[in-house]
Amino acid sequence: MGDRIRPGECAYIDKDSETIMAREGKISRILLEECIRGELRAPFEGQKAIEEAVEGEETPLPSPERQREEIIGELVEILLPSGEIQHQGRIYTDLVNREKKASTSLGHGIAVPHVRTEHARDLTIGFGKTSYPVDWDAIDSVPVDLFFVMVAPPFDDTLYNRIWPKLVGVLQYEHIREALRQCREPWEVIKIFKQEE
Repeated sequence: MGDRIRPGECAYIDKDSETIMAREGKISRILLEECIRGELRAPFEGQKAIEEAVEGEETPLPSPERQREEIIGELVEILLPSGEIQHQGRIYTDLVNREKKASTSLGHGIAVPHVRTEHARDLTIGFGKTSYPVDWDAIDSVPVDLFFVMVAPPFDDTLYNRIWPKLVGVLQYEHIREALRQCREPWEVIKIFKQEE
């Protein structure tokens, strides 16, 4: 029971394990290696389109809003191995609509698109980063290169209310952000959170 949940097991947690997870509120037990991407494709493709437009090629310049939507689409894709996503397209729409209400950037190059939605079976978290920071309408105007995504069902507040402030709290520290930027393997990301919990 004290061991970390292995990849692929998240969708099959029994009620006792779920209760323990909610009580502990440990990010390292929820974030699966399969839900971590070391280099997001969407920012690279956006940067490539910008470079082609600058070079005079007939490529339309992607708007910041369109870039954000493409990144959110990739972040939803990252969550699929968790087994907690009931409908990929609807969760994408829910996250985009949430982002339109207010930017989910925390400043310091971090964004955490998040939503409570009936299309999630249970709370799940994904992480991705990019070498091509993007405009995320951040309050400090710093382009974003670190992305967490979090979705949860609307009917269970316990785990969500433990994880959300814990995630935001950990990410306020510069040494954590820099460590995340240096990670090369998914297990290194999880180790950072394990050390902080």
